Amino acid sequence: MNLLQQILQSKALERTKRFVGKQSGLYLKLKRFTPSASEEMRTAMLCKHMGITHVVDIGANTGQFAESLYDFGFSGKVVSFEPVAAAREELEKRSAPYPNWTVAERCAIGAEDGTITMNVSDDTVFSSALPIKDSYVSHNQKSRIVRQEEVPVFQIDTILPRYIKDLDHASILFKIDTQGFEKQVLDGGTETLARAKGLKIEIPLYAIYDNTEFQFYDIMNLARHHGFQPYSFHIEGVDLTTGRVNTIDGLFFRED
Repeated sequence: MNLLQQILQSKALERTKRFVGKQSGLYLKLKRFTPSASEEMRTAMLCKHMGITHVVDIGANTGQFAESLYDFGFSGKVVSFEPVAAAREELEKRSAPYPNWTVAERCAIGAEDGTITMNVSDDTVFSSALPIKDSYVSHNQKSRIVRQEEVPVFQIDTILPRYIKDLDHASILFKIDTQGFEKQVLDGGTETLARAKGLKIEIPLYAIYDNTEFQFYDIMNLARHHGFQPYSFHIEGVDLTTGRVNTIDGLFFRED
């Protein structure tokens, strides 16, 4: 073990970091940059390992997820869907340098084709077709709804063939990050789910949106029913007043 590793693994250093963090509100975590330290690196590595050729990116926001895949060496195609106008505008700019990254027409993805009203939050990452709970907004003002936008909504099974022509030969990661609207996306995506090699989905442990229909056990049961095995989990949202984890991201793959 070299000197740097000894320092990083020192119990005295760990206690010092905890003390400084408690006093200052700042916490510095030093780790070797490996898949155990980076969820983004882990996801990209697993996509390569599992032979993913296409990512269906539902709830792309400004493109954080897809960009991280490409940063870590993913070379396949990404199709991103984002209904909120301001977020989608940034998404288009972010995707421009990547020839394999397609931003779909402006629309939401849900259980049926039609129109839907999006509740747009001050920080667009919280925007949803569902209303956010007042109890959450009270201690996170960035999540407050500032306007509503009406947009077309499609089943992913309806719209995906416009963007992936040879679906039968695509190895798909079906990524869903829709702020409590996951069940509706899955209800309109039975064919896409049946084709998918992988599923990356936001999992509420404590729902911060009203009328959230799918939570932890529902998603675990669905994944098991469809033959997906858990490969990775990542803490996504935490209640800073209690320490409770509100949301995790789960990554599942079918094994041959």
